[in-house]
Amino acid sequence: MLTPPSAADSLRVFPGLPSDPATHTSPQSSVNANQLSIPHINTIDLGQPTASTQSGAGESAHSSGPGAWFLEDNFDVSALDFSITSTISEWAQIPNVFPVASLSTGEHDVFTPVRSSVQDIEASNMARDTVKRKWFTHMTPSDEHQPNREFAGIGDNWPGQTNANESYRAGLSQKLRRPMEDEVLPSSEQLNLFAKLYFHRFHPLLPVIHAPSFRPTVENSLLFLSICSIGSLFVGSSRAVAQGSRIFERLNKAILASWESFLSESRPDALSMVQAAILGQTYAILAGKPKYLVLADVLHGTVASWAREANRLGALCSQPQDILSSADIDQSWHRWIDSEQRARVQAALNIHDAELAALYHHEPIRSHRLRQFPHLASDELFSAPTASEWEVLLKQSLQNQSKNQLKAQPSLDPFPVTGQDSRFTAYGILEGISARLIDAKKSEEFDHLVCQDTSNLLIRWWQTYHTTGQDPFCLPVLWHSIFISLYADMDLLERAVGRDGRAPALEASEPAREWASSVNASRCLVHASLIARYLERMSISAEPAIHVPRALFSAALVYLCVSQYAPKHVVSAEAFASPEVKLLGEGAAEVAFFPGNTQSNECSVVTDLDQLYGMIDLLQRGGRWGISQAFANVLSTVLDEGKGAYG
Repeated sequence: MLTPPSAADSLRVFPGLPSDPATHTSPQSSVNANQLSIPHINTIDLGQPTASTQSGAGESAHSSGPGAWFLEDNFDVSALDFSITSTISEWAQIPNVFPVASLSTGEHDVFTPVRSSVQDIEASNMARDTVKRKWFTHMTPSDEHQPNREFAGIGDNWPGQTNANESYRAGLSQKLRRPMEDEVLPSSEQLNLFAKLYFHRFHPLLPVIHAPSFRPTVENSLLFLSICSIGSLFVGSSRAVAQGSRIFERLNKAILASWESFLSESRPDALSMVQAAILGQTYAILAGKPKYLVLADVLHGTVASWAREANRLGALCSQPQDILSSADIDQSWHRWIDSEQRARVQAALNIHDAELAALYHHEPIRSHRLRQFPHLASDELFSAPTASEWEVLLKQSLQNQSKNQLKAQPSLDPFPVTGQDSRFTAYGILEGISARLIDAKKSEEFDHLVCQDTSNLLIRWWQTYHTTGQDPFCLPVLWHSIFISLYADMDLLERAVGRDGRAPALEASEPAREWASSVNASRCLVHASLIARYLERMSISAEPAIHVPRALFSAALVYLCVSQYAPKHVVSAEAFASPEVKLLGEGAAEVAFFPGNTQSNECSVVTDLDQLYGMIDLLQRGGRWGISQAFANVLSTVLDEGKGAYG
């Protein structure tokens, strides 16, 4: 992909933002609190890690409050809007549209619409495959993006001719021109609101940005807009959600148009571009639109390559002791921030890799070596608001790290010795176990030994990282969902309920019926029930982590398939004897809540689908992620089409 030299440069010349973060003081919010009707948001607790890029080396401690995240009063949103539009226009090289028909020189030169009979056949089949049409990854042709006229292939009109004529060339040129939507950005007040909500509500779920040092500048303008696109989801209005969606779509084009320039510039510029892309990927996964989800899957490898190239621009600070040896503690802090953010970018890419592999049932593209997982700082250290507080916490962290290394047995521990006090590390490692399991299943290397090894890893993870304290990542939900993937072929179950249409569902019905009558189905039901119980106890003000909708969908799918293919299935007592259930304690059976069968000492499934409808309700109430609603719609459609499958 070639980018005109001036395209990316236009992103850097708009007025209204300071180009030198070192001289930028903390701006006051221009948002009228009465107009926004959101009291006390300015008192965001920095106890949780928060947002991105580097501030100047000489920045004072008093400018690290939440107000520093905002745009200044003199910020020119129109200039930023124009710069993005110009970048996209130059990249796409959009000329004036000319009438194509004027180029025709004969009856065979006119663009002749070619209608394929295959489309009619597919439309007829799709009318019957309701579940397939409703599936969260299914893309349907959009009339608004279809060209008004199609040019005929040469071979269709002129048998034996292999040369393109002028009309064919003009048609190719026309197809390469993409329509550009010229939408204005929201006002600076709205952008500030979106940014506040991002840091307050979403940032703890994916802490890849260093919030205390983040300042909106010219260099990180794309990152700021990416922050705003996610923050728009928390306003509570459809208008704000639509604005966030438009920001995301334009921002995606701007990043694709300017990535070469960012990677050729300074390391901070390249890092902020990669962070913007990662937040964009996150938005695409959570939005619930099939075209966004496909886009996230397609661009995932590209973003990983950008991150690798950005890190190549300079070596990471590998030894914290070397950072502390510097005389300028403020400069050392910002060097450490740069290094830590890069490590967290790699962790976020691993999380995306595992989630996309689970959603699409394909191999992960990254290597998930658990002992080589990036060494991340503790949550408290990453959220230190000033250089002096950071220095104290870092020294304490180094002392604790030395003690842990003396106690550790590297040959026996499958996880990194460092990072055990970082919940983000625990999150990334657990997603890594999930990715390794998916890779083993897709490569046909999954057997009893791999199953036992994965189970042992999960148990070891629980013993190492589980906590009864506050957990913004909802890691027990992810832990249970991996056990479901271990004991069930989720790809098979999705096909059995109609993901790929009627015929594949009939083919999958017999193996699905065999699984639904097995002990593994009982084990999955136990874990599915424990997922539901965990989420039912969550506070209504808590935001579900990125993986929660997918995990809950897997749990509901297990109930759906068992109720369809083995309605008289009873939960075997052997399922409660599994090592991971014993690890949870004696109360796991009561928490799972299955009616007892005193004669057989087993527990029967609730055949009236109470549990399943409860999970669908949880998905519908599961925060503001569109993907939750998409999952709920799929399950409801399956039930409407015959309570579960075509078998």
